[in-house]
Amino acid sequence: MLKKLKMANTPTPIEKIQLVDADLPANLYVKRDDLTGIGLTGNKVRKLEYLMKKALDEGVTDVVTCGSIQSNHCRATSLACAKLGLKANLLLAGDENEPKESNNFLDYVSGATQRYISRYDFDHNRTELMEEWAKEIESKEGHKTTIWPEGASCAVGSFGYVDCYEEILEQEEKMGVEFDTIVVTTGSAGSFAGLIYANKKFGKDKDIVGITISYPAQRTINELVPPILEEMKEYDETDLEFTTDDIHVIDGYQGLGYAKNTMEELEFMRDFISQTGIIIDPVYTGKTMYAIFNELMNGNWADKKNVLFLHTGGAFGWTREKIDQLQGK
Repeated sequence: MLKKLKMANTPTPIEKIQLVDADLPANLYVKRDDLTGIGLTGNKVRKLEYLMKKALDEGVTDVVTCGSIQSNHCRATSLACAKLGLKANLLLAGDENEPKESNNFLDYVSGATQRYISRYDFDHNRTELMEEWAKEIESKEGHKTTIWPEGASCAVGSFGYVDCYEEILEQEEKMGVEFDTIVVTTGSAGSFAGLIYANKKFGKDKDIVGITISYPAQRTINELVPPILEEMKEYDETDLEFTTDDIHVIDGYQGLGYAKNTMEELEFMRDFISQTGIIIDPVYTGKTMYAIFNELMNGNWADKKNVLFLHTGGAFGWTREKIDQLQGK
């Protein structure tokens, strides 16, 4: 049985969304995992509770991980390492000459070592580059490394979203509401995989929907999620069976591409925030909420009654570039 640290402010609340200018055909709720902390905000800290415990138990001194230059996972890892006395080593896709802001600035002030690589190297060579860096670190006396994948999307981390699912079941009972659908942003797919695993583990039949904001749906379904589920079964010592039918991903909301936005998307996010007081971000949750509204209003989810959006954080994604774009500068 995996053990974890207590790092997140949980259970996170569930709120019903009330809007002025949209008559939604289903009840929409938000699970506020953006409130898990300040620097440790969002879905990443639930994963880190398990990964950090494992690292500390194994005597690790250095964490090597990766992400985009504005990675929420890298920011959360940097701050968690600072809190626990470990060293974060971040392999970042981006230009090291860009001004440090938002997540990248928090990486810097929390003491993380940053190395920058091209998007091509990130997409094709990041595993090998992290392994080489880990060997370099371990060549120094007294250092022991662990390597975590993009988004901490691995079996150990994904158990954080088994916990979250169990939390949702307890909240359903208290609220007197049963959610037929749980929607989450899916990038590297760790949180998504954890929810799928929990849905079967607890014998439920909720529609776990991933809105992909980066990789094509078929890659998520065929390549990203299955190995995580299989490794989770090994840790959990269960014989649960999964097929691709268990992995429901909606494609087409990547828009212009990862971390790129149309004005329509940004204006939707502004309107949503102004009516709810809930911050959604341009990279992850904003695109997912945009997808939810489109699916509901276009009649694609006519069979759904109570939809729960799992808010995975990301407020630091409002970089100067995104702010200027929204303001027309």
